[in-house]
Amino acid sequence: MRDIYPDWEDVARTCVEVLRMEAGTNPTDPALTALVGELAVADPHFRAWWAEHRVAHQDFGSKRINHPAVGELTLDWDTFRYAGAPEQQLVLWSANPGTPNAEQLAALARSTAHSP
Repeated sequence: MRDIYPDWEDVARTCVEVLRMEAGTNPTDPALTALVGELAVADPHFRAWWAEHRVAHQDFGSKRINHPAVGELTLDWDTFRYAGAPEQQLVLWSANPGTPNAEQLAALARSTAHSP
């Protein structure tokens, strides 16, 4: 992930904050408790960020991504949740039409359209 996200630390911190929000919403979820324990043991960054007790909820934003085929992209993203199963979500990534990022996405789509 560090290679994909030039702003890896910001992305990772936000993921920890979102996980903390989820843990606060579902404090008795054994799988979530186990995940937090596993991450805390395995990763010093996670351990330090978890101890900060920050929470976040994000349904949209913008991220820079290093893509191996088209280079660096800055994309907007939006999350849509299914009301019948809120744990399920669809994340859409997009770029403003006419921008270099949109051109890079179109190039990527063309290159994968003919792949088996």
